[in-house]
Amino acid sequence: MPESLKPMKIHDKWYDLTGFDHPGGPVMLKCGESRDATALFESHHPFTNRKYLENVMAKYEVDPTKVECILLDEADKEAVFDWPEFESKSSTDVQPPVSDFAHELRTKVHGYLKQEAQRRGVPLLEASKCTPFRKFELAVLALLFVSTIPAFVRGEMWTLLATPLTYWILGVNTFHDGSHFAISRDWRVNHLATYIGWWFSSPLVWYHQHVIGHHAYPNIPHRDPDLYHNGTFERHTKTLRHRPLHKHQHKTWLPIWFIGTFAMNFLKPIQLMVTGKYNRAVALSQYTAFRRYQHYAGRVLVFCLCHVWQFFVFDTFRAVCFSILPVGFVSLFFMVSSQMNHLTHECIDVSDRDFYKHQVLTSHSFMDDGIAGWLTFLFTGGLNLQIEHHLFPCINHCHLPYIRKIVKSVCKKHDVNYPESTGLADAFGKYIDHMHELSIKPAH
Repeated sequence: MPESLKPMKIHDKWYDLTGFDHPGGPVMLKCGESRDATALFESHHPFTNRKYLENVMAKYEVDPTKVECILLDEADKEAVFDWPEFESKSSTDVQPPVSDFAHELRTKVHGYLKQEAQRRGVPLLEASKCTPFRKFELAVLALLFVSTIPAFVRGEMWTLLATPLTYWILGVNTFHDGSHFAISRDWRVNHLATYIGWWFSSPLVWYHQHVIGHHAYPNIPHRDPDLYHNGTFERHTKTLRHRPLHKHQHKTWLPIWFIGTFAMNFLKPIQLMVTGKYNRAVALSQYTAFRRYQHYAGRVLVFCLCHVWQFFVFDTFRAVCFSILPVGFVSLFFMVSSQMNHLTHECIDVSDRDFYKHQVLTSHSFMDDGIAGWLTFLFTGGLNLQIEHHLFPCINHCHLPYIRKIVKSVCKKHDVNYPESTGLADAFGKYIDHMHELSIKPAH
């Protein structure tokens, strides 16, 4: 029996999708349950025929006066973005409710994917996922990581860096795309890929933090949970009250980076389950008791894999090293790949009622030329092209370098600022400048 779902709200209409065999699987439906899922819906269906979408959705529409329709979060009652209505010329001419800017972006990226589909002889949806070469790359990355494991469990010191490094490059190139349903057309493959992230986050918690919260509402105060990590030590928005420790944040970022994913992996799940919210921004989805117990068991297992088994195998010094350093290195790699993507002067405390313009204005892309650019792209799992990723999260990141040219061109045409840096070093400098700027206590 399929799980019974509470209705979700999309464009001010309510839909009970219980029993719907969604291509994204039950995970995606759960993300939208009892929420305003408009932003999620639009960002994950940019190329689906609109008439077909509306016909499917009409079958599941419910009347909120006759069916209980509740929102988990009161903030969902207030619309964050405007979705303009298009006047259809006929019953077959149905346009999505997006701006001219967004429509042109969608159309041109659709054109790129159509060419890719024709070149490979596959459906357009398949063309938007992993290419055959990308699958080969992932297989090589998996072999590299697995090859270090025997030496790691023997306690060979060189693996203190080699194993977390090869793990990270494999993990970021699979876990992240999987959580956005961007690896495969099969939702099971995507969902399985999210469990490769066991060294830095729980899939259940990641869906709340990243997919439901951050991607729908990037850098929006009280909606994006990523603005409120480590609030005692770091201040990333002027809407957060300045605290004494914030004045040092541009100097104390390194130890916080080192422990960041430990908090994500173990402390944030406790916060979510106990308080019912992630960073007071994203409400916890409604889960059965059995699913909660599965989650708890998973956290205990992962904690033992990360931090406990070493003390039964190695001497104390080696056990401490293998318990702390690999997780710390993974955390540093994660922070290098993620913190510069939205936390710069250009991207903070700006907004736009146009969902697509907002994604551009609050994100930050950076990529060097040549081999340095390729290495950055591989190491960050394409997160360095954050603007392109936020506009089209369901497209595998192997396509983003090609899409970037389209996005920059359309942004220039519509006079939309495109925040970018020439490379990783330039982007990191902007992050430090942002940290220093918000470390200063406001005069009033």
